[in-house]
Amino acid sequence: MAPTLQASLLSSINSHLKNYQPGSGSAENNEEIKQAISGCFQKFSTVKTFDLSDDDKTVRPIGVGMQTIVEQAVHELLMNRTINAVAIIHTKTPTTPLVTPENTAPHEVMSTQMQGDSAREKTISDRTVTVRNLAKSDPERMLLYIAYPEDGLGVRRPEQQEIYKAELAKPENGCLRDLPLSHKEIPKNLVGASYIMTDADADDASQPLYFGLRAVQAIDAGSPMTWTFWLGELNSAEVQPHYLEVKSYLEKGTATNLQLP
Repeated sequence: MAPTLQASLLSSINSHLKNYQPGSGSAENNEEIKQAISGCFQKFSTVKTFDLSDDDKTVRPIGVGMQTIVEQAVHELLMNRTINAVAIIHTKTPTTPLVTPENTAPHEVMSTQMQGDSAREKTISDRTVTVRNLAKSDPERMLLYIAYPEDGLGVRRPEQQEIYKAELAKPENGCLRDLPLSHKEIPKNLVGASYIMTDADADDASQPLYFGLRAVQAIDAGSPMTWTFWLGELNSAEVQPHYLEVKSYLEKGTATNLQLP
């Protein structure tokens, strides 16, 4: 019997988690972060959504660590032709990884509270790689939307805008889609990302799998906040309300057919 889509995803997640390297200067702190990330993924065996509430210094390495590992797993499953996927990064401004040179974490893309915190800085440099890897996926199997309110690009510095526009122009980034929205702003509860996966061999009756997070962009990192995570079938009672809210916000802000389930 073939493994379920969620089982395949979690198997890949566990594999990437073993090799994951948090950026703390302390081996003990790195192990604590990895254990916290592992514990969060284990929660999905009993629930489909949960919150993490603490200061940004504590929550960001865990939350963005989870997002990084999910992006690695999605990329692996795409390369193995196990899944098809749509990913949307829906934030106030174009996503930090794509306005930042690969493998870097310049201070101007983060809040002053983050600067000098190696564990939080590495959450940026890691995702400059994972998001670019997803962008290079087969557009027949993957769409990657960078969604933001209409004025969001102008909030970024000119050099950051140029980095982002250069990524959009690269022919190898075949599935990358710029999605400026007609909205003036994005509600705080919708800032984050959504990853919608379907089994490559699925029939029309099978349910897509959703991983999502409600988060805070690095430039706004500061005061304590609650981050929220979802993993489950799109039609599940815990996942569906958030997904439908994200979907409605996106579709009302664009004439583009986003091909969302």
